Amino acid sequence: MENRKLWMNSGVAGIACVACYFLAIVVPWPDTQLGMAVSLVVLSGFPLLGIVYSYGLYSFAAAESENAANRLAFVFAVAAFATLLGMLFAQLAVNAGIAEMAKGLDETTARALRRGLRLIDFGLDVAWDFLIGTTLIFWGWALGRRKGFGPGWGVPSTLLGIALIVLNAATFPWPPGDRGLVDIGPFIALFWVAMAVRLVVLARKTP
Repeated sequence: MENRKLWMNSGVAGIACVACYFLAIVVPWPDTQLGMAVSLVVLSGFPLLGIVYSYGLYSFAAAESENAANRLAFVFAVAAFATLLGMLFAQLAVNAGIAEMAKGLDETTARALRRGLRLIDFGLDVAWDFLIGTTLIFWGWALGRRKGFGPGWGVPSTLLGIALIVLNAATFPWPPGDRGLVDIGPFIALFWVAMAVRLVVLARKTP
């Protein structure tokens, strides 16, 4: 019963974490300290709830057969979401403080400062993509052998993980979408939500 509740709640966390990300970027938060604080909390729900979801997937796979791939998937997931949290906070801090930092600078210098600072979160973004890509590869192996998921979930997870790493390596330090390549982030987000829904469904069927 405890496992069933854990899997259901973590599946909901997986859906909510993606919702937090889209909510943070779609809602026009007020340009005030309160607006910044609220957007920061909402956006942090993405990595924080992502770790909860990852633990639920780990627990679900381990309940049938514990293996190294499953353990490594969870380890890389925690590292990935911790990196993502740092990247998001760095990005928000730059956006919030750049106007004050650029006071007294001419436009050319201010623009160069902004571009230079953005390279910090670009680099962290690629680190996040590499780590979560590796997570997807290990999950592909672990969940591909788990009853309820199987190869129909494991193979796409592995392919998405490999594609994410290759595309980001090919255009580093710039995002693939800015260099004429496809941005598979939205596809991974949809796959992520689909896995979370699947986990909730499987948990509900658990005696």
